[in-house]
Amino acid sequence: MLVSYNWLQDFLNLDQEPHALAEKITRTGVEIADVKHPEEGLKKLVVGKVLDCKAVEGTHLHLTHVDVGEDEPLQIVCGAPNVDAGELVIVALHGARIAGNEKIKKGKIRGMESYGMICGLQEIGFSDSVVPEEFADGIYVFPEDADVKPGQDVYEALGMDDYILDFDITPNRADTLSMEGAAYEVGAIVDQKPKIEDVVLKEDGPDWTDSLDVKVDKKLAPKFYLRKLTGVKIQDSPLWMQRRLWNAGIRPINNIVDVTNYVMLLTGQPMHAYDAKTFENGKLEVRLANKGEKLTLLNEKEVELDLKDIVITDGEKPVMMAGVMGGLNSEITSETTDVILESAIFDPTLVRKAALRHANRTEASSRYEKGTNWDATEKAINMAALLLRNDASATVDEGIIKAADTKREPVAVKTTISYINKVLGSEISPEDMLKIFDRLGFPVDRDGDDITVHVPNRRWDISIPADLVEEVGRIFGYDNLKSTQPLLAETHGGYSEKEEMMRRMKAIVEGQGMMEAISYSLTSPEKATRYTKDPKDVVKVQMPLNSSRSVMRQNLMTGLVDAASYNFARKQTQLALFEQGRVYDHDGGTFNEHEHLATLYSGNTLAENWQHLTQKVDFYFVKGQLTNLFTAIGIDPEKVVYKAEGIRGMHPTRTAGIYIDKQYVGMIGMIAHAVTFADKALRNAELYGYEINLDAIISILTKGVTAVPAPKFPSIERDLSLLVDKEVTNQEVENVIKSNAGKYLTELKVIDVYEGAHIDSGKKSLAYSLTFLNRKDTLTDKVVNNAMDKIEAGLENDLDVKVR
Repeated sequence: MLVSYNWLQDFLNLDQEPHALAEKITRTGVEIADVKHPEEGLKKLVVGKVLDCKAVEGTHLHLTHVDVGEDEPLQIVCGAPNVDAGELVIVALHGARIAGNEKIKKGKIRGMESYGMICGLQEIGFSDSVVPEEFADGIYVFPEDADVKPGQDVYEALGMDDYILDFDITPNRADTLSMEGAAYEVGAIVDQKPKIEDVVLKEDGPDWTDSLDVKVDKKLAPKFYLRKLTGVKIQDSPLWMQRRLWNAGIRPINNIVDVTNYVMLLTGQPMHAYDAKTFENGKLEVRLANKGEKLTLLNEKEVELDLKDIVITDGEKPVMMAGVMGGLNSEITSETTDVILESAIFDPTLVRKAALRHANRTEASSRYEKGTNWDATEKAINMAALLLRNDASATVDEGIIKAADTKREPVAVKTTISYINKVLGSEISPEDMLKIFDRLGFPVDRDGDDITVHVPNRRWDISIPADLVEEVGRIFGYDNLKSTQPLLAETHGGYSEKEEMMRRMKAIVEGQGMMEAISYSLTSPEKATRYTKDPKDVVKVQMPLNSSRSVMRQNLMTGLVDAASYNFARKQTQLALFEQGRVYDHDGGTFNEHEHLATLYSGNTLAENWQHLTQKVDFYFVKGQLTNLFTAIGIDPEKVVYKAEGIRGMHPTRTAGIYIDKQYVGMIGMIAHAVTFADKALRNAELYGYEINLDAIISILTKGVTAVPAPKFPSIERDLSLLVDKEVTNQEVENVIKSNAGKYLTELKVIDVYEGAHIDSGKKSLAYSLTFLNRKDTLTDKVVNNAMDKIEAGLENDLDVKVR
């Protein structure tokens, strides 16, 4: 909101320098983003009267003589198409400074002496968006009613001597989107009561209220007022009004439209004016748009209306998108003689969505969406009628049609003086606090420490005691509050047991050579439940930026696969990624969060090197990595069971569910070809990984991992080569070995598997390495040989194994 310092002085007796006042306002909570002085940097710009004007043959130029209040008129060559004799214009004299710090000097143009420049508004710093259309491509001509004379500086006449305060308001302080609201705010800061005048309107035309049948859906428009004016004369607004409009960033158009904009700036109440011919059928209806209806707006943009757009109709077709912009078919034109004024309150949510939907946000829609003062609706329409009677020679017909007139009672907030002081950490006396509320214009009922504050409708942002605390604090002055140390209970830093375990697991995975990734928590509905054994209802976002970020994820694997796609597209195919984070679901009627850990591998187990054979990552490599993790956190690998599972997004024959004590804790396997093939970057990729539920795993951990010192005594290793039936599994062999090896067997691993030539059909050869260790004494061959004999006997008896 651009607030004129000169206009503010209509309400307050301001004697403070504008920049100092802006600093004071900012310190109370309403930021002043900038203070502009349009006159700054300009020099020697005066009013001139064109005495004569002759076209220069063969050019677009005109040779003029201009009275600038000096002894002799100045000869000026001007190329503007609208220059003419008798006009009062802006003249930059020799040595003048105009916009862009450009200096004007006398010179010759086409051999003709020119002792200055006749200026357009843009050339002296006005924005194109506020210059009246008739002067957009030429010089500015003062209107006939302008109180100016040749030789006078132009700054005051054009409002350039003003200071413009840019109120950079937050959405909750939309009450300052009006001059009256700004006056109340500044008045409270400088301890003055603003002079807000009531409107006294004399109706001098016949009663018209029975001539229009108005139907309004009160849910769409809780307040809807109409007035009629006849015999209007369409012309330019007086210069004083144009000054105030363009200093507020609004282009003057004509006296009817300008009045509606002026009243909106003054009161904060958006208004609209219709050519009365629009409703010749005697009907007006406020409703939602019907399917297929279209409307050409005042900016000549045709829109196809949505079923949730509020429209004003003539009983049949739309003539306005309510709260946003009027239709071209109800526009005020030079032929207009009768005008119907509208002042209303519309549903703010529907107005905001309509403005965004049609990319047509306006000054009116921005005010409706943030809120308006319900007490200003009638004042605004009466103010507009009064101004049009003065500026457009209008006759005000008797009566207001109040098709909807919902009342909003002022809010009464109960609190205590001690509560406000406690929150602020202040010692403001009751008298001083009541004076602050008086400065704000809030009547107060006091009963000892208890107070009831009556908040007027112009401050709809205040509804709870905390709001009153803020008001008292900012008017009292945040700088005046004593600086004290916060009184907080002492807390001990550190991580919870669960956090410590998760950090431990991340450290282990990082130690395996993995690189941490952080991916979006938002994804698409299809990806959210992919890689999940039992998908739950997804957590939806109410207003997503796009469909690919519309729900919360139920797995981490989606983000890792997206990261793999990004890397593969850049020729980085050797990946070892992990992510530890939260997943979300809406199960059992509640929103739930779970901690997960996921990894993703591609490429080779080791970087390509002449020292070793190249081996691709496969299911068993990833399973080995996971087994190492489980062992490191104290989970017995014997308790971990892998079962074949069908999980969407995972390979149908290379995927297993992970179970611990019959509880499902995650999955491991290969990303399905259907997923990788659908991604151009991953088309030929083989991606393996696992994802585990840390909430489930941490809950079953009973003890941590204890470090064991290096043994003092040597270990003994033995190899064992077996010929077994093809159907016998490695797990069965290991179970027999461990049950017969005794207490000194510390490590058992497969070192060779062979099937084929030199082996009987239906048989396979397995070779194992066994490590024995006694941590308390030297282990002898006799003890180890005895253990090996028992192992061989057990294998022969239980599995019919032949020891080779």
